[in-house]
Amino acid sequence: MIPKFLPEQIADIYHRIAEIERRGRNRKRTGTVVEVDHEKGLYRVRLSEQGQKPFLTGWIKPRQLGAGQVKIDVLLSKDEQVDVVSESGDLTDAQIDLSTYSEKNPRTNSSAPFSVHIGGTVFEMSGDEITLKSGRLKIDADVEITGAILTHNDRNIGADHKHTGVESGSDSTGPPEE
Repeated sequence: MIPKFLPEQIADIYHRIAEIERRGRNRKRTGTVVEVDHEKGLYRVRLSEQGQKPFLTGWIKPRQLGAGQVKIDVLLSKDEQVDVVSESGDLTDAQIDLSTYSEKNPRTNSSAPFSVHIGGTVFEMSGDEITLKSGRLKIDADVEITGAILTHNDRNIGADHKHTGVESGSDSTGPPEE
């Protein structure tokens, strides 16, 4: 409803402009995860702007790269820097958009086109190679290997490997040839 008198109309316009500006500032903000609930997939983020005191969001969900038949689920961690977005600018409908590198959590990859680091485990993929580095690898599946070369500690253990010291009978053979 439009106020009847000019002073009230001007005050109403100022109020509406201030609200539009506030919502515009809240459409995308960067903050730090301060609380996690991995069971429910919810996080609370501390947001702050220069000159203002920090603001703690309610419990909000992160966007995922895949949430249907293909699920790509990333558990955010406390102190992780994230971007919080709200289409309306009202943080009650906000969600975490993406993580952002920070001084506390800097970028560690500078060469692999696709790289996933979780603790000391690293999975990297390029156009012609996959590298997996880990302290321990567990595979719970039937394994089928097809390829020209299969090695272990620089020794051929593939279908065409040969053993040294072969004797007939019940004796064991020597190790595979290098």
